[in-house]
Amino acid sequence: MKQETLTKREARFAEAYLNTGQAEAAALAAGYSPSRAKTAGEKLLERPAVKQAISRALQTRPRSFEVTEQTVLRELAAIAFSDFTDYVQVEDGTVRITDSRSLDYSHRAAIAAVKEAGKGVEIKLHDKQKALELLVKYLGLFEDADAEDKSLRVVFDCPEEWTE
Repeated sequence: MKQETLTKREARFAEAYLNTGQAEAAALAAGYSPSRAKTAGEKLLERPAVKQAISRALQTRPRSFEVTEQTVLRELAAIAFSDFTDYVQVEDGTVRITDSRSLDYSHRAAIAAVKEAGKGVEIKLHDKQKALELLVKYLGLFEDADAEDKSLRVVFDCPEEWTE
């Protein structure tokens, strides 16, 4: 494979992407404006020179990283708030699988397994209920509740079109 040259901005993007796993955040770190970061990050990930740089770095970098409270909570939130419709759509009785290249980090983090199953594909997500339980425990949502009253008041801020 011919090695292509990266621009300075592409190199900054690749390095930031390796650290965050998020194209939009990496594009911001590389100097793209907040209004263009999402689109720029997606396009940069498709550029052959950027793909090569990320691939080379993944092969040569040690497989260690800092585990912080924030990274653990981000992973739990990705699982807890995953939605199966992000992975499959049913249109006119036909099931369509979402292209994995279009999934951002949080969507990929929620996937436990993908395998061929008969004439289709089986997608298994991590245990959503367990992730929610861990987040509730971390946030201490039930600590102050009376022993008798284990209810939790939840207020949803729904878009107007959901309430019609």
